[in-house]
This record gives sequence, structure tokens and C-alpha cells, in this order.
Amino acid sequence: MPTIDHEAPVAVLREAPALVAELVQLAFGLELPAFAAATVAEADFTQALPTEFRADLVVHLLGATGAPVMGVVVEVQRTRDEDKRWTWPVYATVLHARLRCPTCLVVLARDPVVARWAGREIATFQPGASFAPLVLGPEQMPRLEPEEAAARPWLAIVSALVHGAAADGAAQALAGIVGARSLGGERATLFTDLILAQLDDDGRRALEVVMDVRKYEYKSEFARSYFERGLEAGREQGLEAGLARGREEGREEGREEGREEGREEGREEGLRQALLALVARHALVGDDVRALVAARSDAARLLRLIGEVAAAPDAATVARLLAEP
Repeated sequence: MPTIDHEAPVAVLREAPALVAELVQLAFGLELPAFAAATVAEADFTQALPTEFRADLVVHLLGATGAPVMGVVVEVQRTRDEDKRWTWPVYATVLHARLRCPTCLVVLARDPVVARWAGREIATFQPGASFAPLVLGPEQMPRLEPEEAAARPWLAIVSALVHGAAADGAAQALAGIVGARSLGGERATLFTDLILAQLDDDGRRALEVVMDVRKYEYKSEFARSYFERGLEAGREQGLEAGLARGREEGREEGREEGREEGREEGREEGLRQALLALVARHALVGDDVRALVAARSDAARLLRLIGEVAAAPDAATVARLLAEP
């Protein structure tokens, strides 16, 4: 049964089929035939055979006269599947025979291991000839900054779906959500949900903080419940301390001071947990890492550090950032 990981990219490309051509040009530097429009076409390649051959998506690039000038088969691949190495050449060959124009097969793979497997050459029925799919994996998929996303929303959304599991997945998800929101209406809601569905809990926590750092409005139920839990815990701890001081000193100021300290402690604890989630995505774990994060007590500095860690390219950079005073 198809999963949301599989269906999400297909849903985006159905809405924006011209993006397929843009991705091929960006990732592989190929010069495609000039076309005036792109349209989604029949994806069934079954001929007079008992086995069903159906691709995830087929896009026709249409010339000025409306005739196809190129056909593109798109397959979303989540895992290795050796059967595909037999069916993928069929898809390209049948489409080529139908359209009588250049064709290619593009495989979209979120997992870098699957992407490398999918890109291997496939021996065909013609001796000395082979067939290699064009693979769009994490290494080939462009990354966009949030500032670019509104101008290129569809590319930002697909990029977020592919890079959601990466160390900088939260930052890429942010760009994708900015792109989705620029579309407006139901599409904004749908594609925002699809992007969020690609993130695990750590990624969502990191996304909440990155959005805070970048000053983007974000009001998801996840964010509210997560930070409110931290704030409530801090309020209770601070309130108890403040009330104790109030009883000892006999002043109402002790209670108010305790409440304020509780609010600030709760916010700081929420930020520390989000920072830990980001750091863990770089495989940095352990008591020493937790101690470095626990030592941070300034909310403003925590926000800056979270933004820096979210943009860090590797674990060594993250370790250096954590070690800085």
C-alpha cells in the first residue's frame, strides 16, 4: 500500500508537472527540448501482458503546437526493489514508442543509499547497451533558503520532502512551508501537512525553534503543546521557590518573582530541549553533550545557537558551536 512518504512527492509533481523538467535541468545540466507547457499523462504501460506496468507519474512536455516534444517517467522509490530494474526500462521504452520523441526516466529517492542503488546502470536486452535512470536523491536535489521559497514554491516543497530526514531537515522544511504558504488556500494547508509528516518529533521541535529564530509566524498544535509543557513545568518550579521566599520574607513580591522566574525557566528549558534535538541529528549524544546544553541559561543566546546549529554543515561545526562560551 502506498505511504505518505511515497505519495507526497507525486502529489506535488501532479500539481506542478513543469517542475520535473526544471529538476532534470538543475540536477543534471541536461538541455531539454524547448516546450511551452507540461501536462500529466496516463501512467499505465500495460500492453498485451498479464503483468501490470504502472509508473507513479508520467509528464509530457508539449511544444508550441501542443504535440509532445519529450516524455518523462517519474518514479518515487523509498526502498531497494530489484524488480524495478526490470520494469523501469519498460516504462521508458513504451513511452518512447507512444510519443515518438525523446524520453527519460527520473527516480526520486529520499534515502541516499536507495538513490545510489537506483542510479546504477541496468543491463538491457541489447548486448553492449545499458540504461541508467536519472536519480534525484539528497545529493542532487537543490536546497533553498526561506527567502527564495516564495518565488519558487514548488521546488521548495519538493526539496523539503527529500531533505526532511537530513541534519538540516528543519531548515529545509521551513523553506518548504514558506513556499507552500505562498500558494494560498487549500494547497497551502495540504503541502504544509505533507512537509510536517516527513519530520520526526526531533525534527518538528527543531523546526519550531528555527521558525522562531527567523521570525516566521507558526502556530501548530505540536509547538503549542511542546513549549507549553516546558513553560508549565518551569512555572511550577519557580512558583514553589517564590512562594517559599514569600513566606519567609512576608512579601507579595516573592510570589511575583517566583512566577516570573518560572516563566523564564520554562522557556529556557524548552529551548534547551529543542537544541538537544538538533544536535542529536548530527549523531552527537552523551552526557558531555547534555552537560554543555544544560549549562546554557540565556534564552537569547540559546535562540542564536539553535539557528547556528540548524545551519551547521557537519558534526564538527556543531561541536565547535557547543564548546564556545
